[in-house]
Amino acid sequence: MSSETKDGEEKDILKATQVYKRTANLLDLCGGWILPGQENNEDLTFRTLWKQTDPAVKESQDYVYKDYTQDGKCGPAVPTSKHGLICQIREKMSYLHLYNHSEDKKFCLDLWSYNGLVRRYDLSGKDLHGPVYTDTEFSSLSVSQDGSKVVYVAEKKKEKSVSFFAEKAKPGETRGGVYDYAESWGEQLEKCCESVICVLDLDSGELTLLDTLSEVFCAKPAWCGINTVCLMGLDVTCSKHGAIYCWNRPGCLYSYNLQTNCVVKHTPERMSVYMPSPCHETGKVAFLMYGAGGPHRKYMYVCVFHGDGSGEYEIVGGSLFYGKLSPSPWIDSLHLLLVSYVGTKSVLVKLNVMSGHKENVLEGRYGTSSLDILDQVGSKVLFSVSDLNPDLDKNTRQRVGFIDLDRPDEIKEFWNRTQSDKQAISCKYTVKSYIREGREYNGILIEPGAGCLDLKTLIVFPHGGPHSMYTTSFRPDTYNLAQLGFTTLLVNYTGSLGLGADNVGLLPGNVGDMDVKDTHHAAVQESAGFQHVAVMGGSHGGFLTAHLIGQYPDFYKAAAMRNPVTDISSMVGISDIPDWCYCEAGLDYSVYHPPTPTSTDISTMLEKSPIRYIDQVKCPVLMLIGAKDLRVPPSQGVRYVRYLKSRGVTCSLKMYPEDCHPLGSVPCAGDSLIHVYLWFMKHLNLSSS
Repeated sequence: MSSETKDGEEKDILKATQVYKRTANLLDLCGGWILPGQENNEDLTFRTLWKQTDPAVKESQDYVYKDYTQDGKCGPAVPTSKHGLICQIREKMSYLHLYNHSEDKKFCLDLWSYNGLVRRYDLSGKDLHGPVYTDTEFSSLSVSQDGSKVVYVAEKKKEKSVSFFAEKAKPGETRGGVYDYAESWGEQLEKCCESVICVLDLDSGELTLLDTLSEVFCAKPAWCGINTVCLMGLDVTCSKHGAIYCWNRPGCLYSYNLQTNCVVKHTPERMSVYMPSPCHETGKVAFLMYGAGGPHRKYMYVCVFHGDGSGEYEIVGGSLFYGKLSPSPWIDSLHLLLVSYVGTKSVLVKLNVMSGHKENVLEGRYGTSSLDILDQVGSKVLFSVSDLNPDLDKNTRQRVGFIDLDRPDEIKEFWNRTQSDKQAISCKYTVKSYIREGREYNGILIEPGAGCLDLKTLIVFPHGGPHSMYTTSFRPDTYNLAQLGFTTLLVNYTGSLGLGADNVGLLPGNVGDMDVKDTHHAAVQESAGFQHVAVMGGSHGGFLTAHLIGQYPDFYKAAAMRNPVTDISSMVGISDIPDWCYCEAGLDYSVYHPPTPTSTDISTMLEKSPIRYIDQVKCPVLMLIGAKDLRVPPSQGVRYVRYLKSRGVTCSLKMYPEDCHPLGSVPCAGDSLIHVYLWFMKHLNLSSS
């Protein structure tokens, strides 16, 4: 390498790290709460939790609180620590914090008031269960209506065992079980094997474990009455498959009566149930439900369990919906507030559970921005607004607002709208529409803003899933790339969510063809005026990246992939989601009787895979792999690079030993994105000068 080339690379590294650090310093919204006044419940304060990242330090996520008042004033950022779950006890104007302490392996529940720590419950000292669950899929922290009890989920206490060769076993220990295998729920849920529902009396400190059914894995418990807990029970009579990002695992809605110890199942078997959300006042429970199996994410029915003793539920409105329920979505006994994903954004929808009528709350007010719910107390809603540009005036990635749905014209916005509109726009983005073979789909084109270098290079960036979607919510990766001079095209190809329920079902059996052609069609449409076109993607987006550089080798001049699927046929036996391999290849699969792949199955999977185009790849390929990925095994990317190198294709492989599928740890996220930037700069012969 010449000294001139080395100096140029050092300048690129310096520029990329400076841009990344500035973005990492932007506050990222983690949660929010509506706080009643100490003397007047209408005198509200709004507390928000944010995190900042320092990529130079390994575990560097610093958390801060910011409080807002109803007159729009914002207090200073106050440092705090957030590991675990936080829940508000509105009746006592206090907080609960449930967490595992990694250093001493303790798990605790802290009760905080306005005046500080009130009490710490040492849950590990009670020796009744294992570590508490704080993940996004199974965990819950729910307070009873009177504020006296809390319910949560933990790992069941494991039976202690010693070696056959130990001199003697202590009371309660068994011999020879040291290496017993416990089946988990896969990627990022390796420690979730057998759950237990726990109820803690906050006054007496008494801890009770609910005697639930052995054939279900209990998750997401919440109070739906004074002595009743509703929960999601996943069926474990079939083998466990990876659960994170997967809403299609079979399970039912259950209720547990603490007085009678009676467990009642309320929904049919072989259905998927998700996000049970109770109404304290009526005992009604809203939840999402659809048939188990098939695509991992799909449109579901909004259902309501009546909680009136009848044990009956009903589907609201009869139409399918893709979105989410907040933990407390009930506006009143007849209305829910939902987050619905439509097109390229998320919106707030008011749903009448009797008539099924839907109303888009705040429609048109925030243009193409995406909305989310932070907290809700009846008609009072604390919400976030996000788009692909941050609020540089407030140094935040998102904005915060408040609305009382009973007075919808009186919206509080805790940012300076005039200042935000006038500030330098860091990147420009446009929502795009495409039509191919009569099917409509969309994308988002993100360009460098005023004052940014324009490298005249388009990076095509299809999403993973494949049944997921890009929205206009802030993305640090595309924001950084725009700051560095790249234009990025996010593509929501056929099969993406946000395009309608029927659209999702078009892709299984057509992966490697329909999604590839949609993405390439969009790329060709947008490529005019660019000197170079590159492509990048992760997971199924990596699958599409490998397909694109193999099927259109003269169009794409450089590529970067994160944990890509390159050969479905070799992944099916070692991934935590073998059902994905069958479903997306258009083959039948049952979690109750998993099939053994036939030669025809293997042939079909191979036919859909980008590995079949390996001989046609020309462009340089950067491969980013998480060594602990259980979703897409590292061998998928490693073997692909090995094949490319043997064919003379320029490749580089980065292996992150402590990371899994998302490559989302603090050090990895920064390192991988900067490597992508440097890879494109080098192999497209670009200059940042």
